[in-house]
Amino acid sequence: AEVLAAAQTIEDEEHLSDVLAALAPRLPAELLVRALAAAQTIGDERSRAKALAALAPHLPAGLLAEVLAAAQTIEDERSRAEVLAALAPQLPIKLLAEALAMAQTIGDEWFRSKALAVLAPHLPVEQQVEVWAEALAAAQTIEDEWSHSEALAALAPHLPAELLAEVLAATQAMSDGGSRSHVLAALAPHLPVARQTEVWAEALAAAQTIEDEEYRSNVLEALAPCLPAELLVKALTAAQTLREEWFRSKALAAAVPSLFQLSTETLYIVWQRCLPVLSSRSRRNLLSDLKVLTPVIVRLGGPTAAYETYRAIQAVGQWWP
Repeated sequence: AEVLAAAQTIEDEEHLSDVLAALAPRLPAELLVRALAAAQTIGDERSRAKALAALAPHLPAGLLAEVLAAAQTIEDERSRAEVLAALAPQLPIKLLAEALAMAQTIGDEWFRSKALAVLAPHLPVEQQVEVWAEALAAAQTIEDEWSHSEALAALAPHLPAELLAEVLAATQAMSDGGSRSHVLAALAPHLPVARQTEVWAEALAAAQTIEDEEYRSNVLEALAPCLPAELLVKALTAAQTLREEWFRSKALAAAVPSLFQLSTETLYIVWQRCLPVLSSRSRRNLLSDLKVLTPVIVRLGGPTAAYETYRAIQAVGQWWP
């Protein structure tokens, strides 16, 4: 109670919001009422929304309607969507209907899609597909391609099967390889098994069209742990096309844990297919790549193989300095 009282004397609204958010999980029910009252006095909408969102999961049921009403007064649509997202898992059916109506009035397509997506799983089953479709329709109208891809990627793991084909078609029409790869990677695990490898391959191909090396490296790094075994050679080859050593090392290193999931026999096959690519590298790049891939050498041949590789590198350096 003393800590909360001290918090209520804080004049800086952003600081007050942070303190209320930090206190929220620790306050007993009787003090949550006071914390909610303090949050509602915050004039800055972003700060007020942050405090309300932090308090929402901890409030007794009797206070949820008050928070929902407070969310309605927030004009900033991003902040309103954040409060709705925090409230969604707590709301009873009657208040969910009010929250849904509120989400549907959000003008910004990205924030409306996010709010609808958060509410959908908590609605009655017979209503969920309709609301998922609304969330998808909102996402589809986002003009900025990266924001469009972020919205689709966020939706993909949750959409019912009948809407996934629409997401796939929209994604394949995107011009930016990074955006396309991002959504395809989010979508692939949720497609029928027969389609998954094809879509993972599309995601990898899209990543390879990215011109900026840092961006391409980041996308390859994100893809590597998810790819099926039959695409790992292509992923390693794609990583090795990166000219900048740091970016190449990051992308290669991201693939190593996936290689360790393979059987020894399969890993030998993958390694044999990688060797021609490795051997075509400059000496400096080859040594850099081998450093990252040393765990694979040890997995295949034990410490002896790593030592013999080291000896071979030394010998080549002596023969051809």
